[in-house]
Amino acid sequence: MRYTLLLHYPEPAPGDLDPDTLAQGMRAFDEYAKAVDAAGALISAEVLAQSDSTTTITLESGELVVQDGPFADSKEQLGGTFVIDVADLDAALEWAAKAPSAAWGHVEIRPGATWYADGQWRGSAPVG
Repeated sequence: MRYTLLLHYPEPAPGDLDPDTLAQGMRAFDEYAKAVDAAGALISAEVLAQSDSTTTITLESGELVVQDGPFADSKEQLGGTFVIDVADLDAALEWAAKAPSAAWGHVEIRPGATWYADGQWRGSAPVG
């Protein structure tokens, strides 16, 4: 079963982390990604750019509205994602608990309902 691990954590301001701390964090995520991949569970992983580079759009009013910056004004921001394919929620919880950012933020575990791969929609509720 596919799960997306959404990594939410406080976003450091430029200069908040010294080079050694930043390098340590990068090594921790590299080791984590390699472990998930070696277990055959990793589908994809992304670290996102700082939230101040975010652009959010909506068409709710019938017209395009563009907002610069993060949509959510909170201490934690979505910092990255891991898409994994594991047997069940218990296995997803095990991988989420091993995410380095779980020590300083939250990891949201959300099952995949549908996804697009190999030219078609797949999953429990296909589109089309």
